[in-house]
Amino acid sequence: MVVETSRRGLPGAADREGGAPDASSHRSAGELEQRVAERTAALEAALRVRDEFLSVASHELRTPLTSLRLYVDGLVRSAQLGAVAPADVPRRLARVQDQCRRLDRLIATLLDVSLLSTQRPVLDLEEVDLGQLVRGTAERMEDDLRRAGCDLCLRVPLGIVGAWDRTRVEQVFTNLLTNALRHAAGTPVEVVLSREGSHALLQVKDQGPGISGEDQERLFQRFSRLDSKRPGFGLGLWISRQLVELHGGGLTVESAPGQGACFSVRLPLPAAAPSQGP
Repeated sequence: MVVETSRRGLPGAADREGGAPDASSHRSAGELEQRVAERTAALEAALRVRDEFLSVASHELRTPLTSLRLYVDGLVRSAQLGAVAPADVPRRLARVQDQCRRLDRLIATLLDVSLLSTQRPVLDLEEVDLGQLVRGTAERMEDDLRRAGCDLCLRVPLGIVGAWDRTRVEQVFTNLLTNALRHAAGTPVEVVLSREGSHALLQVKDQGPGISGEDQERLFQRFSRLDSKRPGFGLGLWISRQLVELHGGGLTVESAPGQGACFSVRLPLPAAAPSQGP
């Protein structure tokens, strides 16, 4: 008599040998899918930021360029017709110069973003009197102050000297003062310089509408624009913080809605030389 028999493995053995995935495989696949989804979302967000930035950049660059072209075209036509008085030439050229400076600042901002995003810039350190730098920069911005209708109060002593990159520190102060004029036009602006321990403390205070705590958290992010109706790339404060941190310092803000804003820059001062004994 022939008896047919069959062998059955233990429950689950075929799955382990033949291929139905176990729980750990399911977890690995799920984690991989989650990582892929997160990276996809991050890439999509980065692409949206890039597209928005390119849109804003093209608009910001086109505006002064169009104004400059139209003004120069009108100036050329007036000159051809003999309608430009010699005494009026300096004033007209000054307007052209203003637009050229604006374009230069916009292009420099784009170059700074590229540089700070891809590598660590090399600082050209030299002995800088911070009070002297602030006073000189404020004098060069007198036209901007007048157009914004802001009175500037400087409490900036001389003699606070450190080893800093003059051009970069001036850029930071220019960004902060420009930001105050833009958001607090028609109100007083105060600039205060002092020593705070081992740091120089430079503060730019305005009496504008103030900034909510939620907005303060994203204020220093790249491409952050609290008011999309205002001109700008949303890069000035991000660049400023990057440059200050390259010096080993910090840039912070204190503000509340309706109470203005105070931006504080802390830059390290040289260590005091040890006193010599008799």
